[in-house]
Amino acid sequence: MLRHGRRLLFLLLVAGVFASCAGTPPSARLSPSSTTLIEDASAEGSEAVEGEVLDGDDDQDVVPTTTQEIEESDSWPLTGIQDEQVGNWPVLIVKIDNHDRARPQSGINSADVVFEEIVEGGLTRFAALFHSQQTEQVGPIRSVRTSDFDLLRNLNRPLFANSGGNEAVLELLQDVDYVDVSSNAAMDVYERMEERPSPHNLFSDTNSLRVVGTSRGDGGPPPMMFVRQNTGDGVPASATPVTGVNLDYGSTFVNYRWDQQQGWVRTQNGTTHLDTEGVAVAPEVVIVQVVSYTRSRADGRSPEAVLLGEGRSLVLFDGSLIEGTWKRTQAEAVTQYFDRDGLPIAVPPGRVWIALPRVGQVQVVE
Repeated sequence: MLRHGRRLLFLLLVAGVFASCAGTPPSARLSPSSTTLIEDASAEGSEAVEGEVLDGDDDQDVVPTTTQEIEESDSWPLTGIQDEQVGNWPVLIVKIDNHDRARPQSGINSADVVFEEIVEGGLTRFAALFHSQQTEQVGPIRSVRTSDFDLLRNLNRPLFANSGGNEAVLELLQDVDYVDVSSNAAMDVYERMEERPSPHNLFSDTNSLRVVGTSRGDGGPPPMMFVRQNTGDGVPASATPVTGVNLDYGSTFVNYRWDQQQGWVRTQNGTTHLDTEGVAVAPEVVIVQVVSYTRSRADGRSPEAVLLGEGRSLVLFDGSLIEGTWKRTQAEAVTQYFDRDGLPIAVPPGRVWIALPRVGQVQVVE
């Protein structure tokens, strides 16, 4: 009831803003022996150059893109969870800090999808996608990186919340079609929490960010990002039971361990990853998408994830692992995940966390 009450409040709020902001111009775009190491040679396909369209049999590839008409559905597009009232509003992407001083974070357990990308010094940051749920506080919110650009391009003009970035990044970001709800666009809906150290203390909330987004431009509903299982499908024959997976990003060490009651419980640097409510991060689905990183076009000190091409993937759900590949041939296409036989991997409904490690940074715990 609380969830539906909040959704109704949100719908009424957005409806009011639409009425009051009619005619508003769009935004100016502005480890132990029980583990198995994933060998370097296993992900050589991830070295594809950004923008390169891989050779293949076009007759076999049906590439879903955000330019296709998005049909009405009884399931939320990013989680696959059925609902009587599925919203058709844009997805809100929030860049969330993951430095040790930024923990615990707010709102991350309300995100439908979370990407974890490498930034400077072997640290990571999150790009959290909010669509089916709202949160009264989200953060700490940090700056944009060029790795984020291809996370935005296939989501049908999403709202993007961040704390800005260097001049070169912001100039390149103008070529991406999105709705700017950053602190540069609307500082009045952001707040610094004095009890936390700067710069790990900038917060907002999803309702306020959506109101800003409505006033600044029209975004569209996101596509279905994943193939979902039908009720009763269960674990496929291609899946292998596993305990979890370890990720070594350089200065950030992450483990996921399967728990029948919670999901894939996440630990970071030796402690359980909790949000500000004390709830453990434990998504239903974890996808490890092994990618290459180049030097950022905006700052040579910053790594930039190569998200177009193909490479090794590990898809974990229900205590099992399906090894295979990922493929994304164009910026407007959603990433597809295939098993070793080349068949699409269908995952159960629920939240998805997507790790973007380099080759050699992954261990499967059997």
